[in-house]
This record gives sequence, structure tokens and C-alpha cells, in this order.
Amino acid sequence: MEAAWNMKMAWNEFTQGLWAWASGFAGNLLAAALILLVGWWLARLAGKLTKKAMGRGPMDPLAASFVGSAVKGVLLLVAGVSAVARLEVDITSLVAALGAAGLTASFALQGSLSNFVSGMQIIFTRPFKMGDYLSFEGHEGTVKRIEVLYTILATFDNKEVVVPNSKMTSSIVVNFTSNGTRRLDLSYGVGYQADLALVKSLLGELAEADSRVLRDPAPIIAVGPWEDSSVTMVMKLWCRQEEYWDLYFSMQEKVKGAFDKAGVPIPYPQMDVHLDQKPGGM
Repeated sequence: MEAAWNMKMAWNEFTQGLWAWASGFAGNLLAAALILLVGWWLARLAGKLTKKAMGRGPMDPLAASFVGSAVKGVLLLVAGVSAVARLEVDITSLVAALGAAGLTASFALQGSLSNFVSGMQIIFTRPFKMGDYLSFEGHEGTVKRIEVLYTILATFDNKEVVVPNSKMTSSIVVNFTSNGTRRLDLSYGVGYQADLALVKSLLGELAEADSRVLRDPAPIIAVGPWEDSSVTMVMKLWCRQEEYWDLYFSMQEKVKGAFDKAGVPIPYPQMDVHLDQKPGGM
């Protein structure tokens, strides 16, 4: 009986200790989750407020976006460390373990570190700014923002292109906005029987009548390459960057209407088949 009683007391002490530990750990786990949640919310708020405050000053919006993203990242890191500490994990041992694994982590984070440094390079050298229209490795878009690791472009059809910062600094990037104007290159094929002087006159009138076409540099309208079944008419117009696509679509429609009204022949692919009749009807 005494042995059974002792076993029962030992079991009670074990279950009570286990319950106390579980209750304490559950409380710490809940507190850690709360710290992460509040830290995530504060990090987002601080990032937005930083961007907004810096955007009011003389600082470039691109730099404000980068700094705001960096502030958000630092606060998230602080929240994560605080949550781990709340779980009563020995931070000193954790830091030592991370230090021992530093070499491996450096290889794993090499790309991220490169993107971060490239982001700093973009901020200080300013090869482009917020709102610039860029062409990059087959993609075109407006610079929407720059984060710690990525630059975000918004395309013409409202897609987002996420480009690593290291790519932006190591590849050729074409900036269509830096000079404020852009040349619109158009070409139209007309038949060999067309009156080229008339065609040049029609294109010149359309360019003259459109207020979006800049007078300096002057429009260029000339005869281009001779193709198999057509003569190419070249039309080069200068306009403001923000009006490029509006002018492009408008001019395409106007040229077609002017050619139809003036009876300018527009060739299209066709095949002529000649049948040679043999003597005797065979």
C-alpha cells in the first residue's frame, strides 16, 4: 500500500509540474505571438510613416521608399528577437550559434546582401527616379518603388515586375523619361503605284495638326526601304514621354483614315497564279 501511495504522489507531482510548465510555456507562446503580431503591425506603420514624412521633404521619393523599407525590416528583426527572448530562449547562445553558422549563412545570403548593396547604389547614384519609364531585359514599366532587395516596375498593362536590385545595377537599363521627351517611330507600307509626294503631304498634315507632336525637333517624314510589294514610308515624331502611347494609337487610326480617303493603295500579301494552256486545249 505504501509503495502504491508513493507512486500516486510521484505521479501527482509529475502531472502538476507538467501542467505548470505547459501553462507557463503556453503563456510565453501567446505573448511571443502577440509580440510578433504587434511588431509586424508597427513595422508596417513605421515604414509607411517614414516614407510619407521623407516624401514631404526634398528627398527623392525613391530614396524615401528604400529607407522606409529598411526601417520596416529592422523593426521586424527586433520583433522577432523579442519574441524568441519571450520564449525564454538563451539569446546569447542563439547569437553564438548563428555566429558559428555565419559562413554558411553568408553564402546563403550572398544574393540578398548583393541586392541590398545595389539598392544603396541606386539611391546614391540615382540612375533613375520614381516615375521614370524604363526598359530592362525585355520588360518595360514605370518605377513604382524600390525596396531593400527589389525594384518594382508597373507595366503599361498594369502588371508588376519585381526586379532584384543587383540586376538593375549590372544590366543595361534604358530610361525613356530622363530627357522628358521620346521619339515615336512609325512606318507604313504603300503600293509602288502610290503618289509618294501625296503620301508625304498627308503624313505631314497629320503631324502638323496634332498638338502632341513637338515642333523641335521637327518631324521627319521620308521614303524608307523598298520591300517586295511595297514602299515603306517612315514617320518619326517627338513627343512628351507621358503622351507617347496616346499619340501612337491616335496616329495609327488617323493615318489609316487619311489613306483610305485619299485612295492611297496599301499592299497586302497575295499570290498571282499564271496558267499556260498547251496547244490543242490540253
